Amino acid sequence: MKIGARVIKTGIAVAITMFFCKYLGLEPAFFGAVSAVINLQPSIFLTIRAARDQILIHVLGVTAGFFFGYFLGVNPLSAGLIVVLLIPIYIKLKLHSGITMGIVAALFVLSSSTEEFLFHALARTGVIFVGLGSAMLINVLLWPPKYSKLLKEKLREGNEAAVLYFCRAVQDYVGLDSGELHIDTEQRKRVNKLNKEARMLLDLLSRERQVVAESSEPREWVLLAKKLIDYNESITKKGDRIFDLLPTRLERRIESGTPPISEEFRAILQILESGCTIVIRVNGKIRSVIVDGGIAIPEEISEEYWESLTKAIEQWQPRLSGSYYLHGLLEVAVTANEIKWATRQAKILLQESVENKVME
Repeated sequence: MKIGARVIKTGIAVAITMFFCKYLGLEPAFFGAVSAVINLQPSIFLTIRAARDQILIHVLGVTAGFFFGYFLGVNPLSAGLIVVLLIPIYIKLKLHSGITMGIVAALFVLSSSTEEFLFHALARTGVIFVGLGSAMLINVLLWPPKYSKLLKEKLREGNEAAVLYFCRAVQDYVGLDSGELHIDTEQRKRVNKLNKEARMLLDLLSRERQVVAESSEPREWVLLAKKLIDYNESITKKGDRIFDLLPTRLERRIESGTPPISEEFRAILQILESGCTIVIRVNGKIRSVIVDGGIAIPEEISEEYWESLTKAIEQWQPRLSGSYYLHGLLEVAVTANEIKWATRQAKILLQESVENKVME
């Protein structure tokens, strides 16, 4: 069982809250502990936003409890009415996560005797503020989340996995003969999971910059990180499209008696496979610049590769005398187009990354 920094920070915040509540004579101290747990969010920005919401929730709840208790008295009817009133208000204000705390605050004040309404309301406010303050202080001072470092690690891992998945799709298409298909669905899930985690970290880092911009990455780097995540997601989808071609191609070859692959078509397949070499090389440079902060030489968008592929297709074209070859040509066109996109976009992103590095 792994205990992370956030778990330890939550425990410390609860302990500090309970201590100060006891020291200041604020009861019940466990309300402050609950407030600390709720408000110790994954980032400083989210902590501040949660604190803002909790203050509003608390004010509405205590005000409603005081109003209903003073004018209607402490009874089941006033308790029911206060719940009916507060829930729609919290939903209207988009405070869904605080509905329970707001209702508890209102009922806590409502349960007091008329003479103690004001005292309990103030005590409740003090308890909540101690919890809020503890959570914010602990989140800022103790092991503040290093989303920049975490994001860079996830960018590297996600890009490597996405490129590997894409090139695996190309290699499986090139090497397909008459055997069984072995599409790695677990690898697909892993790539999508990494892309999702990277985007979540990017969102947290972007929000954190609004609060502690001086300790965050420059805005230009954040934009490059977003573009790399977009590229990773797109190249994953490109790999999916190539994988989608495999069952149809295998079925067609089996129905046709698994004819031998001609030398002309084999030359086409080899050119397609070599396209992945370009994708891997350029993406390695991208990671070097964006993730490691290194220096790389940009690569020009060249038509040489596509000219060689065009010549190979022209040499194979005389064989196109039936639907079997026509389907093969369409599949080659789809695969080549996906490779073309992957290489071009990678070179564009590399160029932008290098230019941004020079401007730093």
